Amino acid sequence: MTRKILIIEDTPTIARVQKHIALKSGYEVDIAESLSQAKELLSKNKYFCAVVDFILPDAPSGEAVPCTINADIPTIVMTGNIDKKTRDTVEKYPIIDYIIKENKQAYQYLEKQLLRLIRNESVKVLVVDDLASTRNYICNLLARHKYQILQAEDGKEALAMLEATPSISVIITDNEMPNMNGDELCTEIRRLYDNDEKAIIGISGADSSDLSTLFLKNGANDYLHKPFNSEEFYCRLSQNVDMLELMATIKRQANTDYLTNLPNRRYFFEEAEKSLKQIKRIKGNNSLAMLDIDHFKSINDTYGHHIGDEVLKGLSICFSKYFEKHLVARLGGEEFAIYFADSDKQEALKKLESFRAFIEKNSHEFSKAKIKFTLSIGFSCGPVYQIDELLKQADLKLYDAKEQGRNKVVS
Repeated sequence: MTRKILIIEDTPTIARVQKHIALKSGYEVDIAESLSQAKELLSKNKYFCAVVDFILPDAPSGEAVPCTINADIPTIVMTGNIDKKTRDTVEKYPIIDYIIKENKQAYQYLEKQLLRLIRNESVKVLVVDDLASTRNYICNLLARHKYQILQAEDGKEALAMLEATPSISVIITDNEMPNMNGDELCTEIRRLYDNDEKAIIGISGADSSDLSTLFLKNGANDYLHKPFNSEEFYCRLSQNVDMLELMATIKRQANTDYLTNLPNRRYFFEEAEKSLKQIKRIKGNNSLAMLDIDHFKSINDTYGHHIGDEVLKGLSICFSKYFEKHLVARLGGEEFAIYFADSDKQEALKKLESFRAFIEKNSHEFSKAKIKFTLSIGFSCGPVYQIDELLKQADLKLYDAKEQGRNKVVS
């Protein structure tokens, strides 16, 4: 999806820098050097956001700012200075942010904001408050920054919404509410979700100095006292979303094989064991396949490890597409595993045989050296509810496949 940005800037060198940043961030860029040019572009195009210079030849007092705001375009104002008069004028409007051009970090900050706007489209924020006026105020702040917004009137409704929409990332909750207070809601959320899964920001208009401590001790990540400054609100919210992203990146790196981007052995064992516990309770079906590239050592020895890596990467892309509904992992070297949770045995075998045939026919496309290779596959099925035992059985069948001439599925 292409997002268009309107840059309104009369200094060519600054406009070029802003354009470079916007293009780097994934935007399609239009530039206006004056308010009149901006109005013409606005009449012909829809924009995802705008970066607006406060002073222009035909708009010396910030007249371009309401022009984009009235067109419902999220707006970042850039200005050469931020004296009290300029600041008061800028803050009259529901802008995203203002940036001082002379600041050394200005353009790095601009890039960060443009990237955040794109990111925020996929971030769900739940606003919990019994007062509609407060919910509406916070929701309007969130809408400016393109967050996905959900609302609840109290803690109990918030918990029901979290259960219905587990992809909610941030909860902003008032404290004084009927049925369940904000601090009680924090306790319940932390019973269900860890800090790296959901961020909680507590808010309250109460004058108690202990309230922020109460929120934090009960699991909140942050606290704001009402009425709060919109700049502080955005900074704290962004920092918490950044923290969630960082934790997700760390977890992904810890659980992902560095070469193939498939789950690694550790993640495979953890997720399979969780699934097997659930399946055991309902006495469901389960099965597992071990796959091995035939004669992989000779590929490395003949063509070099870099070509062997190309083969592994190409095969892994096929795994991701062919078995997207199943748990696939690289166990090490040229060995892979596929766990089929609650799947029919014959259906799993049919899919494996189809995959084996596909690889035999298309494997030469995976590397520059056009190397053809095949797979041997061992398959085991339950009722077995220990991952070690399932792997052991599949490994024995994989050995049989090798003994029987390779390039086949043995169950």
